Amino acid sequence: MNFFDKLQTVMEKVISPIAKKMNENKVIKALASGMIATMPVSLGVAAICVLVTLPIPGWTDIVNSAGFAYIGNEIMSVTLSALAIYLVINVAYNYAQAEGENGMTAATISLGIFLMMMPVFIEGKGYFLQAIETKYIGSDGIFVGMLISALSSMVYCKLCKKNLKLKLPESVPPMVTNSLSPIFIAIIMFTSMAVVKYLFYISPYNNIFNFFNSIIAAPILKFGATPAAIIAVYTFASLMWFFGVHPSPIISTYGVVLTTAMTANIEAFNAGNVLPYLSYYIIYLCLFFSGTGNTLGLTLCFSKAKSERYKSMKAISLVPNLFNINEPVIFGTPVILNPIFLIPMILNTLLPGLLGWAVTSFVTISINPTIEMPWVTPTFITAFIQGGIPLFLLILGCIVLTTIVWYPFFKIADDEALKEEMEGAVNE
Repeated sequence: MNFFDKLQTVMEKVISPIAKKMNENKVIKALASGMIATMPVSLGVAAICVLVTLPIPGWTDIVNSAGFAYIGNEIMSVTLSALAIYLVINVAYNYAQAEGENGMTAATISLGIFLMMMPVFIEGKGYFLQAIETKYIGSDGIFVGMLISALSSMVYCKLCKKNLKLKLPESVPPMVTNSLSPIFIAIIMFTSMAVVKYLFYISPYNNIFNFFNSIIAAPILKFGATPAAIIAVYTFASLMWFFGVHPSPIISTYGVVLTTAMTANIEAFNAGNVLPYLSYYIIYLCLFFSGTGNTLGLTLCFSKAKSERYKSMKAISLVPNLFNINEPVIFGTPVILNPIFLIPMILNTLLPGLLGWAVTSFVTISINPTIEMPWVTPTFITAFIQGGIPLFLLILGCIVLTTIVWYPFFKIADDEALKEEMEGAVNE
């Protein structure tokens, strides 16, 4: 028995029972089903996202002059950047259906509460708007959306079972009954959440979104531009991404430190001086070469899948992940709240960061920090353009490392999926 077989055996004994128990939980199942249900949106616009920002000389000028870049960015702002809305609807629907209640009613109430909790008055110098900021339906709203949809659907189902529905005569059409019967439940839920919103409003955070993002972001402010700090921050971001907290608020908070370091590198390069944050930047590329959690290795593992579930995932997630778009694999697998993937989600940020730190401690890698590439550029291409073959080989090494780490955990998930498919076939 080789090392991977032994590791898989241990993981199956330790993780599989936990995964089974969590998968039997209706809330966890609703969250997983809700995330998978957002795939038509995330995959449907992935090609548009790549086309709009494709890093080919001259292509950017073409899409900008034709106005397609403007349209593409608008499309992305209400799809990929608004996944919280789709998540809220689907999670609440799936939970209510599992409880034998009306899924559409639960989804409608959950969406109403989610939107109700957002600040809608935007005041600035010389203007006053009534609008919803897109950040609240995107990166800043995913965790809050998951929380609201899970809790509101649970409360809705519990209140339904307490016979708080409005009783209507049988002669009333079902469409009208379904709409009016939960009216008392809706009043209770919306009124309660209005109180919650007011409490957040009078707090220093002003709203629930700022509260959660501040709690997450606060520790980041204590770190500086050091290898240990950036590894810690991105590992923490991967951990939060596993629990459904989008990494954008965390990385954005740390972005002040990151931008300062990058600017200092550019200034030193232009002055002909030694780059003060050379190792720091190289480690950054190692930490984030295919989205938070470095999920490219997982998509490569799909090529070894035996189950139809993961065979299909390869075709729909590999290309977006190459361009640093990993929402399809994060939500489609799903990785979020899947106990099988907790350990590799953390290790595949921590280990590449440590590898980059070790390599830069013994090997001198020169880079040109003045060359900026679009964020969707595959990181190994960015590495080759900025640092030549040495940096390119380091990133390839990170890809190989993360693929090796992902594989035994993927194998457990694939075996479970194959078993479920075989049992389903026998039952049919």
